[in-house]
Amino acid sequence: MRKSRNVMVVCITLLAVLVVGFTYKLSVSAAEKPTTQTVKSTKPMHHYLLVMGHGAGDPGARGNGTTEAHFMRAKLLPELRKYAKEVKHSKVTFYNPKHDIVRDTLVYHKGSYKINKKTTVIMFHLDSGSGAYAHGGHVIIHRPTPTKRDRRLAQVIKKYVGLNPAYHGYSYRTNLRNCNVLRRRGIDYSLLETGFITNKHDFKKINHNLDKIAKGYIEAITDEKLE
Repeated sequence: MRKSRNVMVVCITLLAVLVVGFTYKLSVSAAEKPTTQTVKSTKPMHHYLLVMGHGAGDPGARGNGTTEAHFMRAKLLPELRKYAKEVKHSKVTFYNPKHDIVRDTLVYHKGSYKINKKTTVIMFHLDSGSGAYAHGGHVIIHRPTPTKRDRRLAQVIKKYVGLNPAYHGYSYRTNLRNCNVLRRRGIDYSLLETGFITNKHDFKKINHNLDKIAKGYIEAITDEKLE
């Protein structure tokens, strides 16, 4: 009886040793096995470059006691910057307002020649003129057919200022030299004529709705709804 008990104790001891050894081997193997970490690839944000028209000595159009270059920089630019800060899914930057992109491009061969081809350029202007059609705004587009962004931008102009009856929202032009540089380089762009600086009704609407226009523009450009 005692002998059988001793044999049983020995067997149990050996079994315990085997179990411990096997467990240790598994733990060592698991520790040595390299771990793989799954990293989600984040899509790079699209870059929008916003450009105020004229400047650097070029006043642009004149009317209602101001100039196009001054109004764009002193009035519209601060509002655009305010809402651009709220954008979460795109990168929005501004061309140096002390410069004139047309002059930088055509005289110094910089400006539009130095813009990354993946960037979308949005240019802000005011129209001028006289006559029955000298009111309302429109979007100058880089292709014969407006993009979804162009359509959204035109809707902002229509809502707060009104569309120019000659264009019904859009015009495709090939006689703007700076825009031609962008087009030849394959750079996407829109040029906004928000309204006529020479028309007192347009100018009143633009000033009255400036905050809403700026917010609408940023939302239309980035296709992102802001608070």
